[in-house]
Amino acid sequence: MVLKRTLSVLLCCLFLLCVHGQLLDNRCYLDGGGSAVNFFANEDITIGSVVGSLRVLGDPGKDIVLTLREKDSPVYIAPGTKDLVVAKPLDKEGLIGPSAVFVNVICERKFADEAGIIIPVNIRVTDVNDNAPMWIGAPYKLNLSEVTVIGTRILQGIRAHDLDQPGPYSTVEYQTLPGPYSDYVAFVTPLEGTLVLKKFIDYETVQNFTVKIRAQDQGKPPKYSDTYVTIRVLDSDDQNPKFDRDVYYGQLLDGSGEIRITPEPIHAEDQDRGIRADIRYSLVSSNGSEDDASFEIHPIGGSIRQTRALAQARHSRTIVIKATQVDNPDRYALTTVVLSPPKGSETSLSVLSVQPAIGRAEFVRGTFYATVREDAAPGTKVAQLTGRADVPTRYTITDSPPALEQFRVGPGGEIIVAKPLHFRRTPQYSFTIESSPEAGADRNATRTNVVIDVLPANMWEPRFRKPFYSFSIDNPLHVQQLPMLVGRIEAADGDRTDELSFVLKGNYSHLFRVDPYGNLWLVSNRTDLPVAMRLLATVTDSGTPQKSATVPVVVKLRPETASLTSNLLIVNIVVACVLGVLVIGGFVRCVYRRRKRKVSSAEQIVGAGTVPPLRHGADSNRFLLQRSEQRLMERPAMHGNGRLTDCAASSTLGSDNQDFVDHDGENSRRPHNARALEREELAGQNLNHLLLQWQEKYDEKNNGTEDMSIDDKLIVYF
Repeated sequence: MVLKRTLSVLLCCLFLLCVHGQLLDNRCYLDGGGSAVNFFANEDITIGSVVGSLRVLGDPGKDIVLTLREKDSPVYIAPGTKDLVVAKPLDKEGLIGPSAVFVNVICERKFADEAGIIIPVNIRVTDVNDNAPMWIGAPYKLNLSEVTVIGTRILQGIRAHDLDQPGPYSTVEYQTLPGPYSDYVAFVTPLEGTLVLKKFIDYETVQNFTVKIRAQDQGKPPKYSDTYVTIRVLDSDDQNPKFDRDVYYGQLLDGSGEIRITPEPIHAEDQDRGIRADIRYSLVSSNGSEDDASFEIHPIGGSIRQTRALAQARHSRTIVIKATQVDNPDRYALTTVVLSPPKGSETSLSVLSVQPAIGRAEFVRGTFYATVREDAAPGTKVAQLTGRADVPTRYTITDSPPALEQFRVGPGGEIIVAKPLHFRRTPQYSFTIESSPEAGADRNATRTNVVIDVLPANMWEPRFRKPFYSFSIDNPLHVQQLPMLVGRIEAADGDRTDELSFVLKGNYSHLFRVDPYGNLWLVSNRTDLPVAMRLLATVTDSGTPQKSATVPVVVKLRPETASLTSNLLIVNIVVACVLGVLVIGGFVRCVYRRRKRKVSSAEQIVGAGTVPPLRHGADSNRFLLQRSEQRLMERPAMHGNGRLTDCAASSTLGSDNQDFVDHDGENSRRPHNARALEREELAGQNLNHLLLQWQEKYDEKNNGTEDMSIDDKLIVYF
C-alpha cells in the first residue's frame, strides 16, 4: 500500500516537471513580444551589407535553426547568426531591384518535436537622391523672328522628369547656364519650363545661337542634367535696300543710247539677308518732267538710257535713282547719278577748264561750282582743273584758311578732300585757286573762284530713347473720348536737317496714330479690345538714303477697362433677351385678348332674348335643333331609379343636365328644373336663328358669283 502511494507521488512529480519544462521553453519567440519584424533599408545599400538582426530568442548555432522559406529572396540569413544580409540590389523606384522585400523566416527548435515557427519579416526600402532629372524631348529647337517683342514666351513645355519619389529629390528646377548668348533668354520661374525673350535679336547680327540649360533637383548634393536650346533667327522685313555706292557717275550723250555708269554698274540689294526681296529701280525726277522724258532706267537691270539729245548738254546733271522692294513698297533706298557733259563741250574759264567726270561742277558767271558729300573720306577727288597741256602749272588755294585746311589741289589740278567735312560746322567753302606756270615758263598767273557746297549725308540712323515702350489706358471712361493721347514715343536723329516720320504696324495699328512729334493717339475704339495690344513703331528720316529704326510698343488696358470692354457684350446679350421676352409676351397677350373678345361676342349672340323673324321655311329645318319639349316627349322610358337614360336630354350648350329627375322626386327641385328647361329652350331658339341666318347667306353665295369670304367658308364648314 505504501509502495503504491510512493509510485503515484513519483509519477505526479515527473509529470509536473515535464509540464514545467515545456512552459519554460521560449525558443524562437521574439524578444519583447510581437509576431513580425520590420526593417528599413536605404536603396543605395550595397550587396553584402546587413539589413538588421532578428530578435529571436535562442542561439542559432546551438538550440535553434533559422532558414528562409523563399528560395529566390534578395536577402539571406548569415550562417550561424541572426543577421539578414542583402543579396541583390534594392531600388525604391523598382528599376534595378525590388522596392520592398517581404520574407518568412522559419525558426525550428532543436531537440523538440514541434513544427517550426514562421516569423514574417518586412523590409521597407527608403528613397535616396540617386536619380538625376531626365529631359523629355531634348535637345530643343525653335524658330524665332527677329521682331519678337521682349518678354514674349518663345518656348513652353520644357520638362525634365526625376524618377525619385515625390519630394525634394524629385522637384526639378530650371536655369540657363552662362554662355555667349545666355542673356537672350531666361526662364519665367525656376519651377516652370517656359523660356522668355530677354534681349532683342537681329538677323543681320546673328542667324542662330545655342543656349545651354540645366535641370537639377533639390537634393543635397543635387543631381542635374544639361541640354541645349538651339534658336534659329528668322529674318523680317526691317531693313531698307542699300546701293553699293552713294554716288554713281556717267557721261551725257549727244543723242540717244545707253549711258555707261562708273565706277561700277548700279546695283542695290535688300539688307534683310534672310529675305533678299527683289528690287525694282525707278527714276525720281529732280528736274520735273524733263528727266522723265530724257532718261529711263531698266527696272531690273538698273541700266540708264538717254532717250533724246539734250538742249543744254554743256551742263552736268544729277538724277536720283530709287530702289524699291517688290514685296514692300515702304522699303526703298535712294542714290544719285552725276552725269557730266559730253566730250568736247566742256566750259573753260581763262586757262582753266573743268573735268566734270568727278563730282558735279559747272561754271556760272565766271565761278566754278562743285559739291561734295560730308561723308567723303579724306583723299576723295571733288573735281579737277586743267591748264594748258604743254605748260606745267602750279595751283594754290588763297583767301580762305578754312578751305586751305579742308582741301588741297594736286599737281594735275584735282581738288582733293584733306580732312573730314562737317555740314553743321561749314556747309559751304568759297575760295580762290591761283594757277601759275612753273619756273622757266610764262609767269602770268590766273585766278578762279571756286565754291564747294557740302551736301548733308545721312550719317545717323534714327534712335529711340527706350528699347521698349509700354503704355496703359488709365480710365475706361476716357476711352470713348476720341482721339485720346496714350503716350509719346521719343525718337531723335543725329542729322540736323532730317525730319522724322512714324509708321505703326500690327493687328491693331488701325486703332492708333502717331503724329510727327511721336505722340501716340487712340483714334478708334472697339468693344473687344484685348488686355495687351502689341505694335511695331518704325521711324524713318528724310535723309538720302533714308534710314529707319523699329521699336516694339505695347498698349495695355487697366483691369477695370478690360472688364468693362469684356462685359459690354454680356450686357448687350441680356438687353436683347429682355426685349425678346417683352415682344413675345406682348404678342401672346394680344392673341389671348382677341380670342377672349370672340368668345364674349359668341356668348352675347347666344344669350340674346329676342329672335328676329326668319325668312326661310321648311328648307332650313335641317339645321334646327329639337326643342326641349319635343325631346321630353321623345325620351325613352325611365329606369327604375328614376334617372333619364336618353343622352339627348343634355343641354344644348353641351354640358350634362342633372336637373332632369323622375316625377316622384322632391317638390322642391321642380321649379329649378323648369327654369333650366326654359333657359335651354331660349338658347336653342337663338342658335336655331343663327343657323338659319348662316344658311341664308350660304344660299346667297351659292346663287351669286362673288367669292366667299373666310367667315362664309366657316359657315359652310359648320
